[in-house]
Amino acid sequence: MAGKRKENEAASSNDLRADVLRVLGVLKVATADQIQRLSSPHLTYRHTTKPTPAKRKEARTASHRAAVNDLRRHGLAVDGGRTRGGDPVAHERRSGRRRDRPGPRNPSG
Repeated sequence: MAGKRKENEAASSNDLRADVLRVLGVLKVATADQIQRLSSPHLTYRHTTKPTPAKRKEARTASHRAAVNDLRRHGLAVDGGRTRGGDPVAHERRSGRRRDRPGPRNPSG
């Protein structure tokens, strides 16, 4: 691929973005580790040969973090700060839709 991705710069797949939206639709607020454990529990045993727990966790959650970043760029998720452990937290936009969606009309003017 010669050019840079314009639509999903973090190169996440539709399935991963759907997983993130499903988890955030239920939990409202979640870390990438929580999203991975709920949507793809079979990946928990991946990367067990990495030297440290932090490296294993980073390798295991990289794809879901990329999906959250792409959703953030599309306006479907927002940054929710960090946990006490320092993990970034994401949550779905309040409306669950794109931010440029028109709001409800006020019939009284």
